[in-house]
Amino acid sequence: MKAGIIGLGNMGGRMVKRLLEQGVEVGVFDLNKDFVRKFVEIGAKEATSPADLARNYPYVLTVLPNVFIVKETLTSPEGLMEGMNSDSLLIEMTTSIPSVTKELSALLKEKGLKMIDAPVSGGVKKAEEGTLSIMVGGEEADFERAKPLLECLGSNIFHVGEAGAGHTIKALNNMISATTLAATGEAMALGVKLGLDPEKMLNVINASTGRSFSSDFKFPNQVLTRKFEVGFTLDLMVKDLKIAMAMAEEEKVPMFISSASFQLWKHAWSQGGGDQDHTAIVKYIEEMFSVEIKGS
Repeated sequence: MKAGIIGLGNMGGRMVKRLLEQGVEVGVFDLNKDFVRKFVEIGAKEATSPADLARNYPYVLTVLPNVFIVKETLTSPEGLMEGMNSDSLLIEMTTSIPSVTKELSALLKEKGLKMIDAPVSGGVKKAEEGTLSIMVGGEEADFERAKPLLECLGSNIFHVGEAGAGHTIKALNNMISATTLAATGEAMALGVKLGLDPEKMLNVINASTGRSFSSDFKFPNQVLTRKFEVGFTLDLMVKDLKIAMAMAEEEKVPMFISSASFQLWKHAWSQGGGDQDHTAIVKYIEEMFSVEIKGS
């Protein structure tokens, strides 16, 4: 199996390593040549351009910061569309704006080219393990064709609908994740202010109905340890929340709880430090409560 990857950051780089470990022949392209050299050293092959990558690899995965870079990567001179053919399949794994994903899918379809959107959830740890959740939008036949490759990267793979559906559910999932993290942070901060031990609080919460991925994983591993190791940044979470809120606005529906959560995230983001891990939102909550949620 052969696959090319464009975008060698936190997630894309780990996907390269994972695919190489699974015996996949991997081509890489990134504007950051230091990133490229690092992966060439472990067995990947360098492409000179996105078009060059598409000419030599039937599957091309894009894992880029935003949809506008994806669009440029597709349509610019020596972009992907110049190298793709009827046997090519673009697997777009960036967290993107669903309406633009549909636009790009339609553009490719007009030229007889194929694309699925396949954003992921699980962060860098699950990317390293190959246990990501992957949510796919696009034609069923294209999903089935890509599935063996996606199974190298994820353990929970879902076909969720037509083009753009994967990016839609990804934004909604992250909206829930952001809200539960913020709500758990406020509850934990209040508990500490009232004299409760944060580790004992988590023991109760995780054995009760307040349990979530935030309480079960993020707080024990990131907050109580005070590590806040960068995996998925505050910038990226705010970007995803903007996408979710824009979808709600387009549909003219209220989002009372999510909107309130979004205001907290925007406040933290406006203070700078967007390159911190998104769990650093808890630091901003702690400042408001004048406490520190720390383990023993």
